[in-house]
Amino acid sequence: MEPDAVGLRCDLTSCHEFDFLPIKCHCNKVFCRFHISPDKHTCVLPDGPSEGHAPFIKRQRCALEDCQKPSLESAISTEVGVETSPASSAPCPKCLLSFCIDHRHPDLHSCTGLQEHETDKKKDAQDILARHFSKPSSHTPVAVRRTIKPPTDPQKIAQIQKVTLMKMRHSATAGDSRDKSSTVPVNERLHIKARLEITGMPVQERVLWFRKSVVTGRALDLISANLGVPSSYQTPLCLIEKTVSDSSGCLPLQNDQLLSEQVGDTCTVILSTVPLSRSN
Repeated sequence: MEPDAVGLRCDLTSCHEFDFLPIKCHCNKVFCRFHISPDKHTCVLPDGPSEGHAPFIKRQRCALEDCQKPSLESAISTEVGVETSPASSAPCPKCLLSFCIDHRHPDLHSCTGLQEHETDKKKDAQDILARHFSKPSSHTPVAVRRTIKPPTDPQKIAQIQKVTLMKMRHSATAGDSRDKSSTVPVNERLHIKARLEITGMPVQERVLWFRKSVVTGRALDLISANLGVPSSYQTPLCLIEKTVSDSSGCLPLQNDQLLSEQVGDTCTVILSTVPLSRSN
């Protein structure tokens, strides 16, 4: 058998097929991939290892069921006790099983490791999506409430009051139904927030405006009517200016004085019953 430029021909007489990847058997003959198995070429087993040749080792079959070809991993070099390393890795990198040259690729032997690898990749992708794009919890934790301190800077106070007054001018209604917006100039109006705080009645609030010339007693009657206090209510009522901190310690407004002289724009006036200490 003459060596070819690339590869060799199978030593089996009935075959003699040219093979680019011939395999040398322990019997020192070269065979193609179809006849490398000892039972395919009537291999003559030596009694013992000859000098310079490895002892006979039974070749591992392809891990694919029904395939009788030797696996790539079972290739043995002509040197004693030294195994060859084929050009491509013998064990499958996915499932780590050894296959023949025809079934070495993962997609040719239905590789279970490939399926597990795809499953792991899919799971990793799902974990990334869940971590970065997960739906917000239906339960929103209660935020820690912070106590907002009132501003002390005169400029900030004036700016806040100016913005509040602008909002109240748009939403306020006339406390006296006889007054019309078209007849009372804006600079002659007093804008307040009237709040009802009488035991046994629902708390309510309205934004009203009055003429600056209105007397507090008259404003008391008008606020009572706007907040729905019945005219038959017998308990004496009064107006109390609500301060930033607390209105419980404030004295009732004087009914015989002008309302504009006792309260300013944007203030809150509470309609309540006359304190016992002041009713006598």
